[in-house]
Amino acid sequence: MDFPAHIKPYLEEIEALMEADLKREDERVYGMLVPFVKRGGKRIRPALMLLACGAVGGDRKAVVEPAEIIELFHNFTLIHDDVEDDSQFRRGEPTLHITYGIPIALNSGDALFNLIWRKLVSLHLPASKLVKLERLYAAAFKRVVDGQGIELSWIKNGRFDVSEAEYLEMSGGKTSALLGLACEGGAMCASGGKRLMKRMREYGEKMGIAFQIQDDILNLTGDFGKYQKEIGGDISEGKRTLMVVHCLAKAGEEDRKKLIAILASHSKNKEDIDAAIAILKGAGSVEYARRRALRLVSEAKEALSVLPDSPDKTALLSMADYVVQREQ
Repeated sequence: MDFPAHIKPYLEEIEALMEADLKREDERVYGMLVPFVKRGGKRIRPALMLLACGAVGGDRKAVVEPAEIIELFHNFTLIHDDVEDDSQFRRGEPTLHITYGIPIALNSGDALFNLIWRKLVSLHLPASKLVKLERLYAAAFKRVVDGQGIELSWIKNGRFDVSEAEYLEMSGGKTSALLGLACEGGAMCASGGKRLMKRMREYGEKMGIAFQIQDDILNLTGDFGKYQKEIGGDISEGKRTLMVVHCLAKAGEEDRKKLIAILASHSKNKEDIDAAIAILKGAGSVEYARRRALRLVSEAKEALSVLPDSPDKTALLSMADYVVQREQ
């Protein structure tokens, strides 16, 4: 995404901070994290925190380090998620566990998690504000881990009767909790009141679920050159995406049984993956997911109605549109 010019210097500062913080650590433990973080990424979470702070009338400089911490946590989850899902690519390059092996990849993620908390407890904020911010981070981090765990439990236990409400709850933790944290934390650092903080979190979380739905769609229909992850990986992993949930509720018995068999087998065979995608498309599940994501984005934008007009609010509205239009 092309972020507005007025936050680019802050994002560049966050990039420099992440690299400097990692390079200060023992290279034997943290060395592989520098190129991993420098692979880039959309940087939506730190951008949201900067824009949320500015939209509420705060000083963006005050959230540079808190925003860096959120982005580092996001990268920590990617490392462990890739191991859990046995993903082969991340941002167009081999995942850490493919390059260095599972033990080193897991330990590098643990090391990054340790750095995150050392940074968080050392933020230069008034004690009362720091404690409130730490509680927000701790609650959001728990929701991310819980959401991932719930999704893994569905696969482990062979559950295919997942409801849409359960999917939204899982995604609301795994993906959208960090986006909600970025927005709510930005508002809090700008000394916004509880009502503003709540609406900013609502914006971030609804946009976050739409982001996950779009990611699920791209995993089946995207272009690897743009998406930079293996196409159809969610099928091989047996993930219960919104499209799968919808299809299993709407498809005919034959298609339903075939889709369950493919998902349960964790097949990486292209013919199986193509067959599963064809079933999902035939049931109208891909289009259903697109419509659901658009509705969530509309609700997210409505949550911003409490804010006065400003370049930051305009950028937040544009970001909501971006998450359902992106191709990577």
